[in-house]
Amino acid sequence: GRDASEHLYLALNAFWEPLRFELPHLAGRAWHRAIDTARPAPEDILPPIEAPIVVGAYDVQPRSILVLAAR
Repeated sequence: GRDASEHLYLALNAFWEPLRFELPHLAGRAWHRAIDTARPAPEDILPPIEAPIVVGAYDVQPRSILVLAAR
């Protein structure tokens, strides 16, 4: 990010089965799903205003990439 207040979380699953990733807690912020390549278009890449909040953990589907942004 541009400064220490910006956070991204990347999860890559090259396995043939879904994998659960536990998300780190960030005080005063929430993780928002920006990219999930396993979702159909146009839900795979979302603008920040539309990105849903993700809490706790996320199941990353086989052979896909997840990008979360903290806001």
